[in-house]
Amino acid sequence: MIDRSQFNAEDFLVDSTFQQYCAGSDKLCSEYWEKYIAAHPEQANVIAEARKLHFILSGNKRPLNNQLNSLKESYNSENSLKVAGNYKWLKVAAAILMVASIGILYRSYQVGNTEVVLVAKTFQTKSGERKKITLPDGSTVLLNAQSSLSIGKEFNQTFREVTLRGEGYFDVIHNKNKPFKVRTEEFNINVLGTSFNVKAYPDETSSEATLIKGLITMEAVNGNGGTITLKPSQKVTFYKTEVAKEARKAAKPAATRPEIIINHYTLIKDSTIVETAWTQNRIEIYDQDFDEIRAVLEKWFNVEIKFKNPDVEKYRFTATFSHESIDQVMSALQKVENFKYEIKGNQVIISK
Repeated sequence: MIDRSQFNAEDFLVDSTFQQYCAGSDKLCSEYWEKYIAAHPEQANVIAEARKLHFILSGNKRPLNNQLNSLKESYNSENSLKVAGNYKWLKVAAAILMVASIGILYRSYQVGNTEVVLVAKTFQTKSGERKKITLPDGSTVLLNAQSSLSIGKEFNQTFREVTLRGEGYFDVIHNKNKPFKVRTEEFNINVLGTSFNVKAYPDETSSEATLIKGLITMEAVNGNGGTITLKPSQKVTFYKTEVAKEARKAAKPAATRPEIIINHYTLIKDSTIVETAWTQNRIEIYDQDFDEIRAVLEKWFNVEIKFKNPDVEKYRFTATFSHESIDQVMSALQKVENFKYEIKGNQVIISK
């Protein structure tokens, strides 16, 4: 997060989001700076000075480059005695002009723990990390561990499209004129406004989408299987068979059609949805075998789990974890099924 506590007027003025706030040209920037100003009354004077400078330099309708030239002429004039003062203004104007002319390739700022995206960017999370992102249209995405979300610079112009690798929980703002699309390796999701979870890790044997509210349509990337429409509480799972994996490696898309199953999400007694429990920093294991939950534990705890005996992989568990360590998780599972484990660095070796 950027520390603006020691900013002077010039520092605020060269911040492109502050410029957009002063110009009233971007709703997200305006909302952010209004909240910032309300939360930092001690900086009210310096912010007011920065806004005044912005108004003087760009408040009238003359282009900034014309104003910069005027300032240069004023600076070089024989009648100009306040060299230091004019130079300060010239530096501010030059900075604004530079930002305006060259543009920004990647830009974001922090609001609490939420990253607000202004232009094209790819967000990534590491093992054990979760990150919340607010997109330019106001939609939010919570990324799970070992995931990435990419948006293009054209996002929210005529359409809204993102690419996901891994897992993300989407809360999409409704806009019938700009449909929202999520692209994954296995399938694409089209939506106008809703909440849903997408799990599409390339290293796992299945991918899935779970609809919480609203309406979404899905279609396989390879075009087979037609369009699937999901209603709230429904989940669709794309199973990636070994044949499909080998076909992808051999670049034979016609043979990669996965098995598709539609059912309902898993709701447990305290009204928790198992598929989205991770958004509440919880691991919900519900009647799953050891091999199934291995991927979840590896990403959550940044470990590698190895089974020495195939029988152990078939052990089934139902459990809830939130703040436990990997050692505590293994110890708790041991009370359900008889197995041994050893932790060496980031490796967990499990035997019978």
